[in-house]
Amino acid sequence: MEFDVIVVGAGTAGCMAAAQIARRTDLTIGVVEAGGRYPGWALHAPLAGLRLRRFWSWQHHTAPVAGLANRSVTFPMGKVIGGTSAVNAMIAAAGHPQDYQFLTESKSTEVSIKRFQEDLTALGVQIQAPRHCSSFTKAFLQACHEEGLSRTDSLDGSLSETCGTFRLFQNHGCRWSAAHLLRDTRCRERIHVLRNTMARKVMLHGTRAVGVETGSSLSTGAIKARVGVLLAAGAIHTPCILQRSGIGPKALLESSGIRVVEDLPGVGQNFQDHVGVPWVVPSRVPAPGRPSRWLPAAIQFMTCRNGIMTSNCCEAGCFLGEGGARPTIEVFTHFQTTKHPNAVEFSTVLLHPKSRGEVGLNPANPWGPPRIDPQYFSSGDDLSCLAEGLRRTIRIANSDALLRYGLQDSDEDVAPDWIRRHAATHYHPAGTCLQGDDALGVVTRGFQVHRTDALWVADMSVVPEVPGGHTATTALLIGAKAGFEIATNRGAGSNQ
Repeated sequence: MEFDVIVVGAGTAGCMAAAQIARRTDLTIGVVEAGGRYPGWALHAPLAGLRLRRFWSWQHHTAPVAGLANRSVTFPMGKVIGGTSAVNAMIAAAGHPQDYQFLTESKSTEVSIKRFQEDLTALGVQIQAPRHCSSFTKAFLQACHEEGLSRTDSLDGSLSETCGTFRLFQNHGCRWSAAHLLRDTRCRERIHVLRNTMARKVMLHGTRAVGVETGSSLSTGAIKARVGVLLAAGAIHTPCILQRSGIGPKALLESSGIRVVEDLPGVGQNFQDHVGVPWVVPSRVPAPGRPSRWLPAAIQFMTCRNGIMTSNCCEAGCFLGEGGARPTIEVFTHFQTTKHPNAVEFSTVLLHPKSRGEVGLNPANPWGPPRIDPQYFSSGDDLSCLAEGLRRTIRIANSDALLRYGLQDSDEDVAPDWIRRHAATHYHPAGTCLQGDDALGVVTRGFQVHRTDALWVADMSVVPEVPGGHTATTALLIGAKAGFEIATNRGAGSNQ
C-alpha cells in the first residue's frame, strides 16, 4: 500500500491537516487510525454521547503520581475517527491570545482569537451558540454576578473575571466532530482512511521518513509514503511513535532495545496538562437529564434538534485572575454529575501549570502502552494557585443565587491533602514534542522534526505551553497550519 502522504491519527488535528492537503494539492493521503468509524448514531446527541464516549476512547493510566497522593488517573482520549473531538464536551473556548504566539510569525501579542475562529469557520468548522440553558446554569451566572464577575455572550478565556455560557462545536444541536472535515467531495477523492490500524513506528531511510509500520507485536505491515509522514496521534502517542522509530532520548531508546537514529532529548519531555478538582454539591433540584427524562428528550432532539439532549452538561463557566490579565483559573459547571445520585458539580481547573512531566516508552515493554508521568504539583505554586481558585469556587457555590441547590454554609480552608486526593486530569495533555530550537526542541516552526526529512508533527504535542482554554480549537489551528505548510512546500502538483 502506498500514498503520497501518510497522516498518523484521524483526530482533531489529523483530520484538519489531511483535509487541508487534500483541498490544496493532488496528493494522495492515507490516514492511519487506531479506532473505528465515527458512530453518529451514538455521539450526535451531545448529552447521550457523553455517557457513551468511553466505548470510543483510549483508557490509558498514568504512573502513580506523588502529587496526587500516589494515585493513578485515567486519560480517556478519543479512539475513533474524529479523535477527541468526537467524545469531548465540545467547548470552543480558545484561551488567551498570548497562548497562540507559536502559530504566528509576528512577535506582537495582539493575536485575535476571533480571527482564528473565523478562519476555522471558513474551513468548515461549526461553532455555534448552545441550544439549551438549564435553570442551574442561569443560577450559576447570577452567582458569578454576585461575586463581581462580568457577563460575556461568548466566553472564550481571553479575559479574567468573566463568566458566561460556552460556544460549542455543534451544528444545529448535533455534535460537530473533525470527522466531518473528511466528508466533502475533494477529501473523499484524495483521502483513504485505514480504520482500526495501529501505527507502530515511522519507517526511515537514513533520516528520511518513507512510510509507517503498522500492526501489533505479533504481526506487522508497511505503508509507504512517497512525499512524507505527518504524525498527529496526540501528545501521548506521537512521542512514543517517534521513540519507537529511533528518534528521542538516547538513554531511553538504548534501555528499550531500540536503535538510535537521532538523539532528540526533548521527545516526550515538557508534558503539561490542565489539572483540576471537583466541588460536588448535593442538590435539592432533580437532575434535568436524569434517565426518566431520556425518552421525551430523545424525541424532542430527533424532531426539533433542541432540548436537554443538545446540552453538553457543562454549559457555563468563568475565568478567574487579576482583572483584565490572562486568566489563571477556569471554573465550569455540571448541572448533574455521576459522582453523586443528585448533585451539581463545579470543576476548578489550573490553566497555566508550572509542573512538567514526561511521556515515553516503558523499557520493559516498548511496544505496549505508553508510560505517562504527569508530575502534577511537582511545582508547589500549582497547588497554592489551585487552592485559591477552589476557595473562590466555593464562595460562588455558597451564593444566594444557588441556595436552592444546596448551600454549603462553610468557609473552611481547602486543605492541600484534600486537593491531592481529589484532583485529576481535565484531558488536555500537551507539549511533548516541543516546537523550538532549544535543547528540548523537537519540531521547527514548519512542524518538521529536527534533523529529519519528510517527517512532521501536528498535534497538541508541539505547543510550548498548554493554552488557557479548551484545546480543541488549538488542535484544529495546528492541523490547519501544518496542512497548509505541507501543501505549500511539499505538494508536487499543487493547485494553489
